[in-house]
Amino acid sequence: MQRFVILLCLLGISLAKKESFSLSYKAQEDGEISSMTAETNDEANTIYYSIAESADFEKVETLEDYTAGFAASRVESQEACYLRRLVRTFEEQVSYMNSQRNNVMKTENDVKVMAIPLDNAEEEVGSTLANFCGDLPVYKLVKKPGQETEDTEERRQISITFTRCVLLCFIPVCYTTTLTLPTGLTITFGWFFFG
Repeated sequence: MQRFVILLCLLGISLAKKESFSLSYKAQEDGEISSMTAETNDEANTIYYSIAESADFEKVETLEDYTAGFAASRVESQEACYLRRLVRTFEEQVSYMNSQRNNVMKTENDVKVMAIPLDNAEEEVGSTLANFCGDLPVYKLVKKPGQETEDTEERRQISITFTRCVLLCFIPVCYTTTLTLPTGLTITFGWFFFG
């Protein structure tokens, strides 16, 4: 009887398939390569990610819950937990991670998002992600409306930008400090001719 119970436990452990990944990520073309670890859990239908602090990234832990359809990213340096909607299935994400194992993933472009505070995260996304966020304030990330086109005043300036990113599970959210210097007249004078 005892052997039967042990065999059932071993069978259960083997069926609860967990797989670990180590992925490389680069925030900028000249940035350093950062390592991100990931662990999939088929039974719970979740993926857990962790990236350590580096010159380009803040320390971030992310839990994707494919049953709820949301992911939560804990960014303790900002004292916040960010929620976003998942756009892939569990199987698609695991397949994507398998295809990226030997590649260095790069940021193509930043996604402009707004963080909207949530009063009751558990009601919105369930207890698994709410417990993952713990005592941190919870914000839902939504895309910003389209950016206005550049006006003539902005074209007469040079901007130098310093960037630091938070990797919210393959989606970098970058915080930038921009120094803007005028390079010409920034005041337009109107001329009137009387004749």
